[in-house]
Formats: sequence, structure tokens, C-alpha cells
Amino acid sequence: MGTNSSLIEALAMDNSDFYQAEHYLKLGLYPQAFEAFMALEVGSFECTFLKPCMMAMDGQLNQAQLDVLFNELEREVKNKNPQAIYNYGVVKGHFRDIAKATSLLQLAMDLNVLEARGALSRLLMKG
Repeated sequence: MGTNSSLIEALAMDNSDFYQAEHYLKLGLYPQAFEAFMALEVGSFECTFLKPCMMAMDGQLNQAQLDVLFNELEREVKNKNPQAIYNYGVVKGHFRDIAKATSLLQLAMDLNVLEARGALSRLLMKG
């Protein structure tokens, strides 16, 4: 999911809540990890939902959790949050929602997310 992963981890260096969420993830406590990551994201200044999106792509979320994640990401689409839109597009592509993924990745490109063009090209080539 690109360049924002190192940024998120750098910003989280002093955040014990982030480390707790990572600990839950490593232990396979996915519901707790999801809740902890979402608590860190919702309402934060530059939320990207990177970790919850990664969990979705790794098959670690149930349908109710996916619904919560997608609701939050839809809010970020309305807020024109470039990195969250890109991550949402990648997840939608992973779940083979090609139409939604295409529109999200196009929007991310329009919002100057550099990696969106490559992700969109890969998505369309897979068909």
C-alpha cells in the first residue's frame, strides 16, 4: 500500500496504543487489533486506515468489521483524503470490486497520490 506505511510507523514511535495494537495483531487477536487500530485512525489528523486495510486484505476482518472500515473510508472519500482513498481503492481491488476500485484509484490519482497510477494499471490489466 505504498509510501505511507513508514510514515505511519514513524509517527507512531511514541504511541503506546499503536504498539498495543501491533501486539494484538502479532498474537492473532484480530478483533482487538482492529478496534485498537480504528481507535487510532478515527478522528486523527491524517488518517489513512493503512493497518485496518492491510488486515482486510489479509483476511483478518469479519463482515461487520469490513462494514465499519468501509463506512469510515467512505467518510474519508467525502473529505477528499488522498491516502485513505488510495488505500480504499487497493482494498476494493483486492476484493474484486473493479468498478469501485477504479473510481477510487482515479480519484486518488486526481489528488496526486503517485502510486495510484500503477495500482490502477495493475487492476485494469488483471481485469
